[in-house]
Amino acid sequence: MIYKPEIRLNNPIYLLKQVDELLKIATKNKRSSLLIYASLECRIALELMDLNFLLHSVTRKERKQIIEDSKPKNGIDRVNRKIGVLKHKYQFFLQTICEILDVESKYYDYRKSKDLQYEISTYIHSYHMTSQELEYDSENMQNCLNLILDIDKFIKSSMPYKNETWTIIGMKIATMPEEDRKVLDEWKVSTTMTNKELKDILVENLELRRANKTCGNTS
Repeated sequence: MIYKPEIRLNNPIYLLKQVDELLKIATKNKRSSLLIYASLECRIALELMDLNFLLHSVTRKERKQIIEDSKPKNGIDRVNRKIGVLKHKYQFFLQTICEILDVESKYYDYRKSKDLQYEISTYIHSYHMTSQELEYDSENMQNCLNLILDIDKFIKSSMPYKNETWTIIGMKIATMPEEDRKVLDEWKVSTTMTNKELKDILVENLELRRANKTCGNTS
């Protein structure tokens, strides 16, 4: 992805390129305002990560409505409460499926994303800060810089990286095999099913599907 400062793309990695450019100028010229602008870009990048994981869990025709429902304040949270794909159990289920299929993926820590969004908002809403706190070399602004770097690391570590490209891995619930969907529903509410049991059941389901497909091809 080629970064062009005159062009804006709603893509988390592209926005991190913008953040990097802002940090270069901010560091060279000790401009705290650019740290605040970079904070805003980080917040948007985190929100885009949340939204993109939601979009990758539904069919293409459903995505427009997901985007509409996500627009209001706390919209992404409301959509996630309905779909649930950003919750820990769903993310672990996805990781297990990818492991079984030998597909590289990364666990997305939605709670961590929300915590980072909350923390970075302190610097976006900087109206309460004193002149001393807004100085580039102040402890406050240096904490802001470190948080920006943490967000950059979090976003990049949440996606597989190959051939100089970060990729979001999702799983469409509507097209999931019925037997796996039943396992997911049970897994989401179970307090006793272990990680190993989950994987064993999913492996068994996969082997049965492959066996049935083989039988169908030879009959």
